[in-house]
Amino acid sequence: MTLRQLRIFAAVARLGSFSRAAEELQISQPSVSIQVADLERVLGVDLFTQEGRRAHLTGAGRVLDEYARRILALVDDAEASVKGAKHPRRPQTAEQAPVGPGAVPPPFEVVEHTADVGLVAHGRSLEELFANAARGMMHFLIDPAAVRPVERRAREVEAGDREGLLVNWLNDLLLLLNADGFVPADFEVSELSDTMLRGDVLGEPVDPQRHRFHLDVKAATYHQLYVRKNAVWEARVIFDV
Repeated sequence: MTLRQLRIFAAVARLGSFSRAAEELQISQPSVSIQVADLERVLGVDLFTQEGRRAHLTGAGRVLDEYARRILALVDDAEASVKGAKHPRRPQTAEQAPVGPGAVPPPFEVVEHTADVGLVAHGRSLEELFANAARGMMHFLIDPAAVRPVERRAREVEAGDREGLLVNWLNDLLLLLNADGFVPADFEVSELSDTMLRGDVLGEPVDPQRHRFHLDVKAATYHQLYVRKNAVWEARVIFDV
């Protein structure tokens, strides 16, 4: 459970609407839905019920709302007190904070986008980068813990360049889910060049009784897309939802 999740949860609870919370927080509605779904997964409870466009707190949601109000008020109080202290230190931005040679970045991070959702994936190799980008995309769709890696599907994709290959790889996985009804759980990229990828996808057929999907991700896009090497490999992808 993170402070960001609590702030988003508290906004939805107060406004009774995912879309109004997104407007107030100036983030996309899919981002609000993802953060609330992740919070529900961590806590193992449903926090809201939906009636039309109105989001109502469940019993568990009302309990969390009481704690969230107190926690966020205390955090805001602490921030105000610290900012009022002498000799404030200028914060270091993400761009200013280099990844050292021995540092291991997270597999992927969610990035905000006006209407859609996106991620920045990391990898010590291109193979790991492409696998982590796939893991990040599936994070938007479903809780990975709900998918069992009991079947293996071989995949091969091609493109004219490295960026196009990443888009084609991710869209091929969406095709595997939407056309073949196979939910990916993990990814093994065995062969990779700038124009061709071969690998295996581990997962299982869709089970409506166990698989609860968060978002309908339509496609990986070329908008703001990049694949580059800094201290480690990094890629940014925006998804159409």
